[in-house]
Amino acid sequence: MPHLKLLTNVILLVSLSSFWACSDEKGKVKEIKTILLEGKPSEVHSTLSQKYFEEGEFEKALEEDKKQLEEDLKYYKEQSPEIALDYNNIGLDYDELKEYTKAVEYYQKAMDIDEKTLDENSTERATTYYNFASSNNELGNYKKALEYYLKALEIDKIGLGEFSRDVLNEYEDIAKLYEKTGKVKLAINYYQEILDIVAHGSNSESERSKRVKAKIEALQKRLK
Repeated sequence: MPHLKLLTNVILLVSLSSFWACSDEKGKVKEIKTILLEGKPSEVHSTLSQKYFEEGEFEKALEEDKKQLEEDLKYYKEQSPEIALDYNNIGLDYDELKEYTKAVEYYQKAMDIDEKTLDENSTERATTYYNFASSNNELGNYKKALEYYLKALEIDKIGLGEFSRDVLNEYEDIAKLYEKTGKVKLAINYYQEILDIVAHGSNSESERSKRVKAKIEALQKRLK
């Protein structure tokens, strides 16, 4: 996770984030200001979360990611890339726990920040789009899933290049989605795109090619 500038005020490090508000005569809050800490947040919870995630302890990973979010909010504005990363990580935890509605909620929070803070063709945005699409796919929101798979694909083709593993995965996920929704011809088109890309790239995707060829053959039989 990116770090802020070095500590410039020691007092702030030992204080909690604080707030002040101005009220009018009727007691209504007119303005609230958050005072953020200087320095950098502890990444203990993030490290633990990654450990638990890799071990398949997703509930523990979720608990640590939420603690990391609380820690980071003491140092970063809520509309910052660092907080978007926290939201994305929490979404991933919910994904693994098969709580897809909650995953979508946190991916949406991350996307809202990404769209304000990151370049239009940032691959970080593509990652969140892909995660958002995958959770919607699991929920049966196929139109929404397709929309964001396609967004992720267009960005990654620019940022990573057509021969990247991420781009091939996105083509395959889109093909599977079209197959699932009965759009056989479109599914075949996207599977064929994979074969064309692999044919002009390395031989490292030979297993994928075999799988995709079998898919195309099966789908073509359905069209007869």
